[in-house]
Amino acid sequence: MCRIDGPFKNRNRWRVRVVDRDTGKSKSHIYATEAEAMKAIPRLRREYKRPVGVTVAKAVEAYEEYLQAKGNRVRSIAVTLGRLGGVFEGARDLVTGELKPVRMQGLWLAYAEGKAVDTKANTLNQLRTFMTWMSAQGWLKTTDLLDGIEVMGRRRKGKPQLTDDESRRFLTVALEQGGAGDSGAVAAATALLLGMRASEIADRIVRDLDGGGTKLNITSAKTEAGVRRLRLPAVLQPLFQKLAQGKQPADRLFGDVNRHWVLRAVHRIGKTAGVPTVPTHGLRGTHAKLAVEAGISGDVVAASLGHESFAITAAHYAGHDAVASAAADRVVGVLQ
Repeated sequence: MCRIDGPFKNRNRWRVRVVDRDTGKSKSHIYATEAEAMKAIPRLRREYKRPVGVTVAKAVEAYEEYLQAKGNRVRSIAVTLGRLGGVFEGARDLVTGELKPVRMQGLWLAYAEGKAVDTKANTLNQLRTFMTWMSAQGWLKTTDLLDGIEVMGRRRKGKPQLTDDESRRFLTVALEQGGAGDSGAVAAATALLLGMRASEIADRIVRDLDGGGTKLNITSAKTEAGVRRLRLPAVLQPLFQKLAQGKQPADRLFGDVNRHWVLRAVHRIGKTAGVPTVPTHGLRGTHAKLAVEAGISGDVVAASLGHESFAITAAHYAGHDAVASAAADRVVGVLQ
């Protein structure tokens, strides 16, 4: 902010001094009369009033650094920034303090057109979090920027899943092709038998394969509950041991792949098996369904999947590791 001093008599004229409070630098404006100098002061205050906040582009960059410092996963950060970038497309040079509810309504409507309900709902939640963070930085003049913005419609619940018979056919093909050296088939079988997320499968390194190739450590996740240790079913153990052969501890088990590679493998195996196309998350849901039908409680299944809703039920068994192993063994039993 700047300070306006004066007017001061300056020989036969009058001077008004503008002082930058941060740097201490000053600039003088000279006027012929005291009346002119007094009249100029309100205008100078307006001219030298700094806008609140920073540009939207700089705010998003700073938010990315904040999320990284928090320890959020790279993919999660990328999704968040992608959605925020979509909302503020064409407004990146706008100063955050000049954002007003009417402008936000316009930006939101332009972004939301043609988007699915789930996408809009998730984006709006992330936008609210971003606004709260900017407010804490002192970069906004108002906290009601998103008032009146809401998402109409119902979220989709769950993903398509396989039936028991379809799951058996899927697993048969995945294990056969996995045994023949198809690493994608191994990944697909893992998604069904362990209920792991696609990114969790793709990110595993040789060091995560533990216990002589009988256990698999998931060392990072979106939540603390997602960090867990799973026992590999017997049918997967030789396949994983083969994946690890000749690799260093820090090498990735499945090579330089990502979650999309896992998804393509799941689709490919499903097509070969002649079952409906389901996403990797659908196999995760199928795993949970089969485990519950095998007699494992919902809370226990949630723990094996790395969900945060793990409660007292699992604690009375043997903790996350034993629960997850039991879930995997039950699923193998149902399918075989």
